Amino acid sequence: MKLIENHLGEIVITERYIKSLIAYNASECIGVAGMNGIGIKQKIRSLFKRPDKDAGIKIKTDSSGEMIIDLHITASYGTNISTVAHSIEDKVKYALESEAHVKVRRVNTYVDDLKA
Repeated sequence: MKLIENHLGEIVITERYIKSLIAYNASECIGVAGMNGIGIKQKIRSLFKRPDKDAGIKIKTDSSGEMIIDLHITASYGTNISTVAHSIEDKVKYALESEAHVKVRRVNTYVDDLKA
């Protein structure tokens, strides 16, 4: 949860909103076929019902308050994986810093699978 104070009062940004913002921007990048679940809980949930929107996203905060984001994706076959990863990192970092006013130190993109 992120708290921003200004002259009008306090703004609370929840982790759920941040994850949905990350998922939306990552899935809009060309070459991303989907998000993969992290851990047994998300993987079992995806077997029985539609996966959560925040599947494949792990957020850590360092001692200075900056976020480190891990994304697990499925890439489309035939795309340049390096270009897809850099595109995701740039787009997610820009969206979080401009829309949610949070500092992002690093976005780590892990390609777990390829889809034809």
